[in-house]
Amino acid sequence: MNVPAPTLCPDCRNQRRMAFRNDQNYYKNICHICEKNIISIYSPDKTIPVLCSDCFWSDKFDPLEYGVDFDFSRPFFEQYGEMRAGVPRIAIFNTQSENSDFTVHSSKNRNCFMASSLVDCEDVHYSDWVMQSRDCIDLLFCTHMEMCYECVFSHNCSHSNYLELCSNVAESFLCFDCRGSQRLVACVSIRNRKNHILNQPASKEECLSTIKKLKTDPKFFADFKKKYEDLKASLPKNANWMLNTQNCTGSYIINSKNAKFAFNVEDVEDARYIYESKSVKDGYDVTRTLGEFLYETQGIVDLSFGKFCNLTYHSDNMAYCDNCQNSSFSFGCVGLKSHKYCILNKQYSQDEYRQLVPKIKEHMNKTGEYGEFFPFKLSPFGYNETKAQEFYPLTRDEVLKRGWNWSDYETPPPDTTKTIPARRLPDDIKDVPDDILYWALESDLSGKPFKIVPQELQFYRKKGLPIPHLSPKERHKNRVALLNSRKLYDRKCDECQTAIKTTYGPDHPEKVFCEECYFKAVY
Repeated sequence: MNVPAPTLCPDCRNQRRMAFRNDQNYYKNICHICEKNIISIYSPDKTIPVLCSDCFWSDKFDPLEYGVDFDFSRPFFEQYGEMRAGVPRIAIFNTQSENSDFTVHSSKNRNCFMASSLVDCEDVHYSDWVMQSRDCIDLLFCTHMEMCYECVFSHNCSHSNYLELCSNVAESFLCFDCRGSQRLVACVSIRNRKNHILNQPASKEECLSTIKKLKTDPKFFADFKKKYEDLKASLPKNANWMLNTQNCTGSYIINSKNAKFAFNVEDVEDARYIYESKSVKDGYDVTRTLGEFLYETQGIVDLSFGKFCNLTYHSDNMAYCDNCQNSSFSFGCVGLKSHKYCILNKQYSQDEYRQLVPKIKEHMNKTGEYGEFFPFKLSPFGYNETKAQEFYPLTRDEVLKRGWNWSDYETPPPDTTKTIPARRLPDDIKDVPDDILYWALESDLSGKPFKIVPQELQFYRKKGLPIPHLSPKERHKNRVALLNSRKLYDRKCDECQTAIKTTYGPDHPEKVFCEECYFKAVY
């Protein structure tokens, strides 16, 4: 890649990239060109001009109109920031989808709502990083799920609720690391079993009746969950949650080879410091990315030979580019669509481009800019709106003290006929009236209002689940809290004393086994 060595630690580099990604906040805004009302990930109080998808792709928007000459007497990021401020941005990244306006960084979905990083899904709501799933709510990092609720890192499961690290599980409730099983209730590390409660055999009828009571009796649920958590704490944990990997370190890794310090990745080869990415080859310092030969990128789809890029799709040989599509051989550009040989959104010939870019890199080396991702202050979001706040939480004062952005914008409260505390709702979904669709529910945690939408109510009724008492953002935050840290610690296997690297720190009370010992324990 011919770049200087990084000046920040891996965590700080990932934090900086995540500060450019808003997945959870949606706003009403107005298209800068056609002036129609649109949904945007940029709040209306910002000065950022936004475009609906039709206007972005039309001839009405030409990103080259905003091009400027490079000034070698000034720092690159200063010039880039000034140019970028005037370039309209696509309001929300959502392509080839139907009735899924409130989804971002997503494609090929149908009837989805309030979800991010969704691909090939139908009727999936309030979820993040979900692929090929349908009829689900509140998922995080899941694939091939059907009729599931509140699941994390689970795959190929159906008609189940509250699953964590499960695969090929059906008709189950409250399970951790269970596989190839059916009708499990509050089970941990079960393999290829049917009809178990708290890891003990039970009848089909006992399992079904227990699940029904868990759905309708909050006290029974709380007491039963305590038993489940105690069971979960008493059994060993796998040092690294991996499947079909070779020479990898990190956690939650699937079908990968030579992936080091990798966290939640699939089909990755020859990569290092890689987070929440899929189908990456030869990547270093990438977050939520798909592509090859990449360095310091975020939100990338099908990019090759890219450096320091953000939200750039189906392109190649790009550097310091943002919100670009179907373009190549460009440097420091915003909003390109099928362009090449551009610098700061100005068109050059191939020869001019090849002569100018090395001079700009040399200038950036002198100013200490080349080799660094975009600085925090250039993020179009407040830090509290971004993924960075989820994994690296900071207070408002801490953010402002660093000179970064913070958003004080408050979305207007929902337009409703009635507001009631969520705790006053009936425990049994059968007793919840249709009128709830016109009410605002006050969260048990924050007291902030949130609404239930029709497709959501239909889902809870179909599943026999109670209405949640927390807002969608609060529920998402609770799911993120289930994840292990993204640091690797040196420990010894609690069974064979072999040296291991794991995301379970030395102060964690769990028994942690190496992969070989763990498999012996569960199979």
